[in-house]
Amino acid sequence: MGNGDTNDVARALWFTGPRTAELREEALRPPGPGEILVRGIVSLVSPGTEMSVYRGQVENPPEGDPAAAAKLYLPTADGQFPFPVKFAYQIVGEVEQVGEHSKYSVGDRVFSYYPHQNRFVIADDASLVFRVPAHLDSERAAFANLFCVAYNALLDCPVRIGDCVAVSGLGIIGSFAAHLARRTASRLVLVDPLPQRRARANWIGGDAVVHPDQAAEAIADLTGGRGVDIYIEASGAPPALQGAIDATGQEGTIVVISYYGNREATLRLSPEFHVRRQRIVSSQVGSVGSGLQPRWDAARRMGVAMEELASFDVKQLISHRVPFADAPLAYEQIDARPDESLGVLLQY
Repeated sequence: MGNGDTNDVARALWFTGPRTAELREEALRPPGPGEILVRGIVSLVSPGTEMSVYRGQVENPPEGDPAAAAKLYLPTADGQFPFPVKFAYQIVGEVEQVGEHSKYSVGDRVFSYYPHQNRFVIADDASLVFRVPAHLDSERAAFANLFCVAYNALLDCPVRIGDCVAVSGLGIIGSFAAHLARRTASRLVLVDPLPQRRARANWIGGDAVVHPDQAAEAIADLTGGRGVDIYIEASGAPPALQGAIDATGQEGTIVVISYYGNREATLRLSPEFHVRRQRIVSSQVGSVGSGLQPRWDAARRMGVAMEELASFDVKQLISHRVPFADAPLAYEQIDARPDESLGVLLQY
């Protein structure tokens, strides 16, 4: 609500210029048929794609239709790329009102693919809104999308028992991917340039946790010179993709779950990529790929994420809790001090 005394005004976070975020008031209408009105409880800042949008590191919008690019990535986005744009996608809230024919009830908790906003109306579409189980607290549920991003990579490229795996980028997504890979990998190498992130990742149980400059040697030592079977690139740093190619073995797979935005990735493909017959796989959470669609959809994947998070200690991934009124300051913190920032929750 705008000033806390009206029911028809909401407050939403917008990116209005490079590295500039602000809260704006918006009119709030009642929910129509098949829609729900949600009051935000907690939302999670995505340190990858969302921060790229905040910094203005997104692709140039299509000629003549700058709003289409934002909608392409997120149907609940508003505005246009590069700015001004309302763009985020992981908020947990409580249903306050329901429209006709809605499958939700007042009081239900839901996870929504919606930008940071204290109250909002959203279609109760099965690809946008998911019921939060009673046994799952709201902070854990806020991590459900980023868990899905990591889990999607393992649906695209399963880690077999005995595989040697490397993960670059120990943010939230990379940490989740490494956590899942650890269950079956015989060797796991974790790679990040930031010392605090490497220290935070001790809970995962990597066989080596190293700076990118040390990754090639660590992988060679742990794999007997073969290189890894699977290299998960989750850092968002274009040079990391070259490191993945160099350290992946014969007919190995590089799974890219990073969003590079408008940053160019210049690669040297010879000899490693060609001679070793490597595969580079794009794993994007917008769809479940690899021929799994007959059995898997967004709802099933989200159900697995919530089951896993119910017993997962997210405190090891939370670095800051920030009141929604101070949300612009949270982005300044993440941008200026990435080594100190991991999971940043906005509390409503």
